[in-house]
Amino acid sequence: MNITAIKAILRDTLGIKKEVIALKCAKEPPAHINAYGDMNNICYMMGEVLEEKKTFYTTLKDHVCTLGCAATGLDPRLQKMDEAARKETENYHVATVNIFPTQEIQARAEQEAQMLFPHFNETYAAVIMGRLGDVLEPDALLLFGTPEQIHVLTRAYCYAAGTFIKGFAGMGACRMLLPYAIINKEPIFTISDRAWRRALALAPEELTLATPPDKLLIMLEHLDKVR
Repeated sequence: MNITAIKAILRDTLGIKKEVIALKCAKEPPAHINAYGDMNNICYMMGEVLEEKKTFYTTLKDHVCTLGCAATGLDPRLQKMDEAARKETENYHVATVNIFPTQEIQARAEQEAQMLFPHFNETYAAVIMGRLGDVLEPDALLLFGTPEQIHVLTRAYCYAAGTFIKGFAGMGACRMLLPYAIINKEPIFTISDRAWRRALALAPEELTLATPPDKLLIMLEHLDKVR
């Protein structure tokens, strides 16, 4: 199944409105892709992919949020970002977007995340982001749809694979989604948090599904069995 067919099924059969975001972790910054050239949170970077149809790569110095660095292997153990930058991102989560009421509670949530989510065994130098079809051999795809649309996709996968798909809510969506899709190579969904929903302009009824590309193919190949 080629990219054109995948996009057609998502758009015409399922009625998914937003384009699919593709991500790829890279050991070296790619020479043939533009650098991001700014500083932002990973969720807002992805928002630019959708809104401005961009393809780019980012490195650790572009990121102002520790969650996105841990979620993509740029700083797996949160040891590379200096103390000043870490303090800035903690203040952002507490004072600006109000994800947590205090830095102590944020630290508690990150400690739980360290135990709950898979860890990268290697550190990556760059993360390539773009729309489906613009990133070669992506590690993870992000889809945005209604509960019914996500239900049909996940149901098709579970029907074929005889397994279950986990879902999360609460803290940063990237922290939940990307390690499962990239490291464990499993689909996963989330209600997500305020920053993620704002950055990606999610409608009240939209959820996020992350999946490796091969698992999306399984979903699409079995849609007719579960609709």
